[in-house]
Amino acid sequence: MTDTAADTVRGGGLELRLRPAAASVPLDRVVFADVELVATGGPATVSARLNLVEGDLEIEVAGAGGTPVRATWPWPVDSAPRSVDLPAGGRLVAAVPLISSGSVPLFAAPGRYELTARFAARRGESVAARPVALVRTAPDDAALAARLGDRDVLQSLLGAGVIGAAAPSLELLAASADAGTAAAANLALGRTGVLADAAADPAVVRAVAALLPPGATGQDDRRDAVASRVTAQAAARDAAALTGRPLAE
Repeated sequence: MTDTAADTVRGGGLELRLRPAAASVPLDRVVFADVELVATGGPATVSARLNLVEGDLEIEVAGAGGTPVRATWPWPVDSAPRSVDLPAGGRLVAAVPLISSGSVPLFAAPGRYELTARFAARRGESVAARPVALVRTAPDDAALAARLGDRDVLQSLLGAGVIGAAAPSLELLAASADAGTAAAANLALGRTGVLADAAADPAVVRAVAALLPPGATGQDDRRDAVASRVTAQAAARDAAALTGRPLAE
């Protein structure tokens, strides 16, 4: 297991990079990670489906002595292939939620986990990122951690809408001191204005980009509202993660 925050594997003129938003996250907070595909060997046409929804990107999570599990959406998505042209040195960037394996929590207990990402970048060609470490610590708020173990809550967060009886739990999560967790809950609760007002916070942008991945989830007023603020306020990378457009070197 590596101790680095992020690393890459080169191959076929492409690099895949995986970086958790934080190296250590309590169990009462939602984990997000940044993913980046870089054209290191010249221009490249690659899959645009750099997300967990459509299946080209896989992230495997392994705890000490445990059976590895995959970060997955609760339901399958059937979508047509999409591609994007990267210039030499160009990057395709995205954010991903590390929330569940199916409809159960991805991280069952505190501990040190290894994350391994692989992306089907082109037909017949995959590129892997070096494993990175993530530590899940005991929750600061046990009640919030319990809410994040609820099936309806997990499905609501990943579905960006209220499912079943999740609304009261989402209200509590929306009051989290962690901006990413609060944004995920506010997204499910449909609070577009709250999200747009907080768009200067990279954690909010990351949550919206991860839970409404561009291209995979279609047009969405909530993502558009955040993107309209981000393009004027924040780094180009944040805007690219929300729009799916590649970044030049």
